[in-house]
Amino acid sequence: MKKYLIAGLVIAFDYRYDTYFKNNIEHYIYDGNKEVDHTIRLNYALELTEPKDGLFRIFSRSVSGVKSYMLYDEGYKNIDIWIDEDTFTDAATAEYIYSGMIFLELAQRHGLVPIHGSAISYDGEVILFAAPSGTGKSTHAKMWKELYKNHVSWVNDDKPLLSFEGEDIFVYGAPFSGQYSSNSNQKLPLKAIVILQQGVTDKVTVLNEKEGLKHLMRNTLRPQEEKLWDHALQSFEKILKRIPMYLLDASLSTNAPKAIKKAIFNE
Repeated sequence: MKKYLIAGLVIAFDYRYDTYFKNNIEHYIYDGNKEVDHTIRLNYALELTEPKDGLFRIFSRSVSGVKSYMLYDEGYKNIDIWIDEDTFTDAATAEYIYSGMIFLELAQRHGLVPIHGSAISYDGEVILFAAPSGTGKSTHAKMWKELYKNHVSWVNDDKPLLSFEGEDIFVYGAPFSGQYSSNSNQKLPLKAIVILQQGVTDKVTVLNEKEGLKHLMRNTLRPQEEKLWDHALQSFEKILKRIPMYLLDASLSTNAPKAIKKAIFNE
């Protein structure tokens, strides 16, 4: 079982399918001496029954029974994900979704905050484009890459992780980054958050704290435990006090990235 250093966490993990992980998660391989924080094992069977004892969580069911679940111990140190591959038409996607879901939950338990968005680095600072699925975050981020070439690189194109260290806020890449594995093993300071809405004007509006909080709450992964949600809300307060947030009425033309870049960098 290989070890990976992802967003400061050492995860022991092995995958079966190459579809999402090959030429992706290898960038996070860790060969240092830091203790493993969590071990995630993937197990497959042609038929599953609901566990009778121990700590477990059912992920999905079919008419005939359980399709997937996880077993775990106190502190989530050891996690076993079980998948009935006979009930999934695409076991590779199931493997990726469930392991990513668990990793994001573990990240939250370590104080990180995942945001549903596309994060790019522009000259070493992160601009995070957040919006519901289908709004065009990836398309907008790609336009930055096309326009500004070597100034821009991917950090994470699905759920970048925010880390709070003293007065500073950083963004981590992670190998769980959507269909095209657009991510990099980086930790960079957060410069700005841009809320995208589909439009035609490319108008940029600076959001106040109340509006910013509303969008942050909509675009984060809400944890199941209230204490973790309370931590997320405290983290949002830090973001709102330190990081500018903008609303972009984004068209599909290159005027959109030009307009928001001008606002962010006071050009």
